[in-house]
Amino acid sequence: MTNDQIKNAVRSSWPFFATTPRGDVLARYVYMGPVFRWNWNQMVPLPLQDEDLVWLLHAADEDERAITPPAGERKRP
Repeated sequence: MTNDQIKNAVRSSWPFFATTPRGDVLARYVYMGPVFRWNWNQMVPLPLQDEDLVWLLHAADEDERAITPPAGERKRP
């Protein structure tokens, strides 16, 4: 999906599955449910939802970075 399609999917509240151009995997499984992201072999809910998440995606586009750091840069809990 393109960035605009992902932003529209976040706003629409319908289920979707998408990979951003920067490699983030996002999904909503149920209507009006939270958006999840892929992290360490599991899907975790994002702390931001709806318009706040759209803003985060827009800011990540401007900085040309992923929402989460690449796997090699993350520290495992």
